[in-house]
Amino acid sequence: MSSVAAAVSQALPVPATAQDLDLRELQDELDDVAEQALAARRQGIPLPQAVRDEAFPGLRRFHRDLRDALFVEIPGELEGWLGELRQGDGRAARSVESFAGHLARAASGDSGGERQLVLAELLVFEAIRLRLAVAVWSSDDYERLGGEDDDIDEFAWSEVRAILDDPRMQADGVRPMQVMFAAAFVALTRDAHERAGDLRRVGDDVREQLSMRARLRAALRELRLAEAVLLENALSNLLGAERVELPELQAEHPLALSGLSRQAMDQRVSRGRKALSGGPSSWPRRRRPALFDLLRDRG
Repeated sequence: MSSVAAAVSQALPVPATAQDLDLRELQDELDDVAEQALAARRQGIPLPQAVRDEAFPGLRRFHRDLRDALFVEIPGELEGWLGELRQGDGRAARSVESFAGHLARAASGDSGGERQLVLAELLVFEAIRLRLAVAVWSSDDYERLGGEDDDIDEFAWSEVRAILDDPRMQADGVRPMQVMFAAAFVALTRDAHERAGDLRRVGDDVREQLSMRARLRAALRELRLAEAVLLENALSNLLGAERVELPELQAEHPLALSGLSRQAMDQRVSRGRKALSGGPSSWPRRRRPALFDLLRDRG
């Protein structure tokens, strides 16, 4: 197992020695995404484009799955681990902090080969973009200004690359991941101010369309993951996206839709449409909190 994969396993709430099969599967997936990230790097394709490129299916799946994982309802056996993590002390917090430090060092080329470097770089990018996304999605302000998920990716990547290349980040006491997030958030805030200025010069219809899309996306983030994915696809015309057929959607979102029949998905779409039109009290909300809820509440 590579040092990066070992660092991932050590940061998990399940001890590495207890899940040999799971860790082999984890290693296989990390090997796959590392190979594709390396191929993209050698072709000069930046990660924000590579993770959306059909030429790199493993990267695309990894990118989507991490986003979907934010909205998976947390099982009861993990509540203690997450509670400790939220408090910022204890073994869980120290493990995650050690993991973040290891990734930043590996992504800076501190040691290891090129594949390990690009894997660490990918994981740093994903960590920053997810944290930035949670901050943005805690309100619909940025989306009302026309900001999209790929804009979040671009800001995260820009600061990751700039800060990983800065030798000052290797000094004792510096926490590169915190610096990257702060820098990315400042850049995104600056972009929001520029977008607000631009919107003053467009018609009311454009502003109303952006506002409607932002409200709908915010509502979808409150739903159970399966309903959110299905309804986002069903309402794609309102969101300015392309609709895909249900079998393809199921393949793209296994965390949300694995095991559901076509009939079950159709029924959920039908019930979900009616629920959304009935007001927040009737929405198919999560029964248990997801990681997104905990991170958003933490502020």
